[in-house]
Amino acid sequence: MELGFFLKSFITLFTIIDPIGGAPFFLSITLGYEEEEKRKIALRATLTALIILTFFLFLGPNLLSFFNISLPAFKIAGGILLFITALEMLIGKLGSVKTTPEEKNYIYGKEDVSVVPLGTPYLAGPGAITTVIILTEEGSFSEKLMVFFSILLISGITYIILSHSNIIFKFLGELGTKAIVRVLGLILASIAIEYIFHGLKEYFFRA
Repeated sequence: MELGFFLKSFITLFTIIDPIGGAPFFLSITLGYEEEEKRKIALRATLTALIILTFFLFLGPNLLSFFNISLPAFKIAGGILLFITALEMLIGKLGSVKTTPEEKNYIYGKEDVSVVPLGTPYLAGPGAITTVIILTEEGSFSEKLMVFFSILLISGITYIILSHSNIIFKFLGELGTKAIVRVLGLILASIAIEYIFHGLKEYFFRA
């Protein structure tokens, strides 16, 4: 059970954070930087995402209670958000949901892009935050630990991918990257439908 839950949380979060699809975005916002500085940016970005997602992992349910938001409603809203993200991945619009025109202007107007927009909202965006909260719901502390280890492992993998994004992108090519992203998008769409279905079921059962 714990291994199955760990694999589910890992696959779901890895799909949403999508470090492979983020490689071209990382290359574009670090254009002109030295390789050493790119690695530092990748490290700061992944640490930022790790801290933000860990915060919502342990305190997210308290925030929902504070704003009087029911878990079924949050599941439905989160599922819709994830489905929109999945559609963007399926039609090949990399990162269009995660960054706004204002944030893109911010990228080129500031030197340090590691925290904003790379750490958040690109890596630790609304979709990842929503998923972290939904995965644990009102679960046990051991489930929270499983999700935390998933976040930790994904953060390490994301750092490796981003810090070697130039090599990876050259190896996969644009078509290879898009193919992987679209497969992940299909998985994410299925997960999103499941969230919406369970949210509606819990809402009407409660009613």
